[in-house]
Amino acid sequence: MFLSNLLKRSAQFLPKSSKLSFNPQYNIILHEYQVMDLLQKYDLPVISGSVATSAEQALNVAQQLKNSKPTNQSQGITFTDFVVKAQIHAGGRGKGFFKENGMQSGVQFATSPQEVKDIAEKMLGKTLITKQTGLRGRSVNSVLVVERTFLRKELYLAITLDRKQGGVVIICNERGGVNIEQQDESSVKTHFVNVHEGLTQQTLDDISKSLNLGSQYNDQLHKIVKGLYKCFSETDSTLLEINPLGLTIDGKLLICDQKMNVDDNAAYRQPEIAQMEDITQKDSKEIEADQNALNYIALDGNIGCMVNGAGLAMATMDLIQSKNGMPANFLDCGGKADDRQVFAALKIMEQDPNVEAIFVNIFAGITRCDIICLGLIRALSELGMKKPIVLRLKGTNVDEAKQIIQDSGFNMLVTEDLSQAAEKAVKMAAILRMARDARINILLTS
Repeated sequence: MFLSNLLKRSAQFLPKSSKLSFNPQYNIILHEYQVMDLLQKYDLPVISGSVATSAEQALNVAQQLKNSKPTNQSQGITFTDFVVKAQIHAGGRGKGFFKENGMQSGVQFATSPQEVKDIAEKMLGKTLITKQTGLRGRSVNSVLVVERTFLRKELYLAITLDRKQGGVVIICNERGGVNIEQQDESSVKTHFVNVHEGLTQQTLDDISKSLNLGSQYNDQLHKIVKGLYKCFSETDSTLLEINPLGLTIDGKLLICDQKMNVDDNAAYRQPEIAQMEDITQKDSKEIEADQNALNYIALDGNIGCMVNGAGLAMATMDLIQSKNGMPANFLDCGGKADDRQVFAALKIMEQDPNVEAIFVNIFAGITRCDIICLGLIRALSELGMKKPIVLRLKGTNVDEAKQIIQDSGFNMLVTEDLSQAAEKAVKMAAILRMARDARINILLTS
């Protein structure tokens, strides 16, 4: 999906340059079928269909669709076609594959209810791997069965936040569809919306021009944009993406695929949406992190990172990559981390089989280095941690922290030099990865 880079979970999350594109957002991510249900409440034209959690349910949904529309009146053909869409919290489903059976694509076409059932059986309970999931993939616990609609044109439309300008931006492209990310950036048009003024007629007209639809579609398009903006605003969304917004053969605009993220800081205002979140789509480590108020995102590298502050965390990951290493996670323990949170963070990384070495980078202001070390010593003692730890400490109570480490008797590589610390962590992780690949058991002491 075009805006999926707001939050990448794969090993491709950072560029080689020092310019960071990784921008952690902590959102409630909804499934496509859940967003479809929400949009219907705003009287928006969505494709006909329903969710199924079993192959038998998928068969029933397809049969109901067929019975409700024995013929496709708009196109003058017998209605027999369906689309079965795996429901996971990641984009790129159409070009993904299933780990267990090798079936290509999480979006399949069917010409009969029985075929819908057969496809659902191959999807449900299986792991779908896409560019955005990484090799872990995501478990498919539900499928969306919809009517297949034949389109004259596919458009792209999204609403998200523009933090630099302090408002909302509507992004559109007259060429939507599965290859949206490969299109020239010049084809992408953005329209800023002042949140105090809301949508103006001028903005609506500008969007119409950007989509190059023709004035005969303005009434339909403006109604859809207004409805999407209302939904975006009232649900505390950070992203509402429609791809494609389809123009049917009979000249109707139809929302054919939708993605929505809601700011989890607004969960208290959006209790119904918060309850809709499918936590089975989250990494188990992310769930544990949430329970301990840690900002954690699992990645595909082998160097565990624990840092205080999102900015420092991103800089740390960038530095690790500049040393030819790959972070296994983004983990921000916050500016007021206590020993309990430090313990939880280290437990998550110690239990992660992908982590070879752990890099703890603390720049203490409000956070105290000695408190960090108390949590660290507790984790080493209670968890029997064996993974090497590189500890970079600077700031409040750093001398007291060093004394705590010295008195503990545990071996750690402690330094105030950030570049040196990152280099050591990368080298340790590389040595351990090579040893594991060669099936040699070694133990590094810092």
